[in-house]
Amino acid sequence: MQFLNVYPKRLLATLNPVGAFEGQFTFDLEQYGLVTSNIVCAVTVREDTLLVGQWKITVKPMFNVEMPHFDKFVNALNHYVFEVLQYTPSRSAPGKELPMVKIFFTDMYFDMSGDEPVVQKIGADAPAEK
Repeated sequence: MQFLNVYPKRLLATLNPVGAFEGQFTFDLEQYGLVTSNIVCAVTVREDTLLVGQWKITVKPMFNVEMPHFDKFVNALNHYVFEVLQYTPSRSAPGKELPMVKIFFTDMYFDMSGDEPVVQKIGADAPAEK
């Protein structure tokens, strides 16, 4: 059993009038084997004003759930989305749709038990089925 695991589910945000994306980030949280499901936090995705092309996800802190190392998790989430996945938001959308950030996370989680967060695949450490 791990001390703390974060299972991201989805990040959905819509472009606002000032050019940032605002929306919700949904995830499950496992602490010492206790799971809290479908936690929803407000999220903002915005481009750095000085470094064009550099994006950052800001997740509003949760007040209803205690989560140690929340800042480390958000930093790891940013690294995963923008460096590993190479995701870049677009401020344009087809037709009359509003531009959105839509990221769905599947079969992965952030192991927050160590000094630094580690991205893990779900089932990677489980024995193979026969």
